[in-house]
Amino acid sequence: MSEPGKMSDRKVFFAASVVLALILAFAGYRALRRSAGLLLGDFFYPYLALTRIVSDTAARQSLLLLSRTELASKTESLIQENRRLKAENQQLRNLASENRELRILAHLPASPQWSYAPAQVLLRDPLFWREKFTVSIEPDSGISPGAVVLAPTGDGGEAALVGVVSRVGKRNAEVETIFSRNLRLSVAFPGGGNGFLNAGERRALPGTIPVGYIPVNRGAAPGDPAVTTGFSAGIPSGLKVGHLTTLDEVNPNFSSTEHVSGLLTPELDFDNLRFVLIAIPDSGSGARP
Repeated sequence: MSEPGKMSDRKVFFAASVVLALILAFAGYRALRRSAGLLLGDFFYPYLALTRIVSDTAARQSLLLLSRTELASKTESLIQENRRLKAENQQLRNLASENRELRILAHLPASPQWSYAPAQVLLRDPLFWREKFTVSIEPDSGISPGAVVLAPTGDGGEAALVGVVSRVGKRNAEVETIFSRNLRLSVAFPGGGNGFLNAGERRALPGTIPVGYIPVNRGAAPGDPAVTTGFSAGIPSGLKVGHLTTLDEVNPNFSSTEHVSGLLTPELDFDNLRFVLIAIPDSGSGARP
């Protein structure tokens, strides 16, 4: 009975020895692999880096072989390529911006009495940059002098007044904006008072429009929004115009002045207008351009 027991113990001892040997071999392999990898990497680095060194050296030597004229030509070529890429990038940005503006124009709420003809700003006079500009129109579009010109506000929710069409050609039209001294139209404020653009005694500051004949006793105040009254021919009421920026202060107890003047900041950015809408009255609506 002792022999079989000894044989069983030997088998267990042999199995344990094999398992321990495998564990030690695996641990030794990992340690050896890590150390060998570092040693081999250091040993073969010059050979592995040789291709890169040769390539860089060849490139430098090729540049040294070039004359000053050739180097200048290559530099100029790279500068021109850089300018072209910048121009293409800017063009893509402009197209994206125009796409956003056209989407806003397309989603403006329609009016039951008016249809809208989109127009692109083509030409501006540097001396009258905000006062007037030329837009493109379609032939036989039905646009006539006096037609209302609109543009979307910054939030894109509503349209604000740009001005009116002053002259019409076959494929273009001239727009006179609310900055023009020739365009005087009435505006209304929330307190019930009215005023007239480009009138009064105030001298316009850059980016503002003078407003005159505002009644003293109607309670207009800086910050009030101004909208069209509908009293001006062909311009519907309720269109956004801008906000009252400053207003003359008058004490009615010590002054007989009945009207005051102020300055208005337009709702739109007139320096960067690129697309506008021209309102055309629908036939049978009774609206006049």
